[in-house]
Amino acid sequence: MSNSTLKFLGSDSGFGDNNNSAYIEIDNKLIIIDCGITVFNNLKKKFNFNKYKDIKVIITHLHNDHAGSLSQFILYLWHIFNKKAKVLSACKNIKEYLKITGTPDEAYTLVNIDTNIQFIETEHVKELDCYGFQLKINDKTILYTGDTKTLNPFLPYIKNSNELYVDVSKNGGVHLKFDDIVQDLQKIKQNGTDVYLMHIDDKEYIAKKSNGEFEIK
Repeated sequence: MSNSTLKFLGSDSGFGDNNNSAYIEIDNKLIIIDCGITVFNNLKKKFNFNKYKDIKVIITHLHNDHAGSLSQFILYLWHIFNKKAKVLSACKNIKEYLKITGTPDEAYTLVNIDTNIQFIETEHVKELDCYGFQLKINDKTILYTGDTKTLNPFLPYIKNSNELYVDVSKNGGVHLKFDDIVQDLQKIKQNGTDVYLMHIDDKEYIAKKSNGEFEIK
């Protein structure tokens, strides 16, 4: 049984069946991390949104596998449940993105500063500004890379984090190549931070290489 603070709706890479997306439930609050193309249907199946007074969606960047059903989800909450989503993001074009996907301003609140979250800009693709974040929730501090091809922006935050959720892949490129960072992740774990692998392109390969040392979401 996983002890991770974050639970996952899916942990596949962009071409997988279930886009990488996580969530946290706290009392009558729901926090969702990323809302890719496949996520809306998974959300509909899993949650009764009537029970939540506060629904937040953290968006790391605007690739379709991370924001492709965000508009649909906001509209669903607005029209079906009469609820206004709170969107937390540092992406410079998110307002325009929501506008061109038909999301009225009154259906959501956009926040780029929150006392419990610090966005961390990282490198993924040249076409988009991309972010991970550090999130303080209850007595835990979570470090979440989003999609990244380097660990460097996150290194200053690791020692103060209880859990690291890290994007890994078999082949690398615009994502972290697992073989290249496995020793770094081992050191991070040895120093007391729990490490969870996500956004995976080849789970069989990563599981074999991980050899049970890290939990695969």
